[in-house]
Amino acid sequence: MKNYKFNVILGIASGIIFVLLIIFTNGWVDLIHQMKNLKIQWLIVSAIVMMLYWVFEAKTLQNIVFLIKKDYKFKQAFKVTMVGQYFNSITPFASGGQPMQLYTLIKQELGAGSSGSALMIKFIIYQTVLTIYSLILILWKASFFKTRMSNLFYLIGIGFAINASVIIFLIIFSKYRKLTHKLITFLSKILDKLKLVKNMSKLEKHINDNLDQFHDNMEIVKNSGALMLKATIYTIIQLTIIFSIPYFIYLSFGMSGASIENMIAGTAFVMMLTAFIPLPGAVGGAEGAFFMFFSLFFAANNIMAAILLWRLITFYSCIIFGFYAFMKD
Repeated sequence: MKNYKFNVILGIASGIIFVLLIIFTNGWVDLIHQMKNLKIQWLIVSAIVMMLYWVFEAKTLQNIVFLIKKDYKFKQAFKVTMVGQYFNSITPFASGGQPMQLYTLIKQELGAGSSGSALMIKFIIYQTVLTIYSLILILWKASFFKTRMSNLFYLIGIGFAINASVIIFLIIFSKYRKLTHKLITFLSKILDKLKLVKNMSKLEKHINDNLDQFHDNMEIVKNSGALMLKATIYTIIQLTIIFSIPYFIYLSFGMSGASIENMIAGTAFVMMLTAFIPLPGAVGGAEGAFFMFFSLFFAANNIMAAILLWRLITFYSCIIFGFYAFMKD
């Protein structure tokens, strides 16, 4: 509970930082000044696209859990998704989402091992698709961005390398049963030496039982090619639609000329650069990266208003609707 309160406070503080950033850079003034000229239909499209992002994430989770629990409903998957969105938004490095999704799945009577394997598979699919997607965009759009922001473009390579290394670690963790058991046992012994465990033998039995179930479920999932392909397609759609939101915001200002593929690439690069900023929602870093990339497309008098709209749609909506999903029960 203390950690939860701390994360909420940290999330609120990050929101205050964002508001101050917008105020001191005239973002609100720019937005209010341009409200009468905004094409609202494109902002509605942006909001619908954000909801579809949540829907496709829930569909991905539902497809994976189907292999373990045949009667798993979309409504349950959507709740897990929104709880994850909320805790990803209020915790540093988006570290709180998966533990709370695990907790929610266990409450839905899926079991710890089954829940863990489902989330692990989902995360591996997401990270793999994101990395390959980003690599394609880097190779495709390198010349466009490199000529306009050469120094910053090299940081994208670092972000890509970190994402790729995460995938390698996850694949090793999920594939090699003995190595995983040794690692978890080693960590358990450290907890025991720190006097954080009351009954070591009971803990080891619990860990071994759940790890066996985890790896058994991973084997079931890996041998289900059709469902895995469907989950991968859902993830590709999910990433594409959230990457396209800045383009719809761009259209809402009545501008034209920029290509949607350049903006999709720009959003993907922003995500890679800000994934490891240790603040909830990468507040400050996300806005800064968006400013640097999307100043290539937006006019100087509306870039701050665009940042405000982008964050309201893609970040603060996750906090608002995710909080509702979390508190509903």
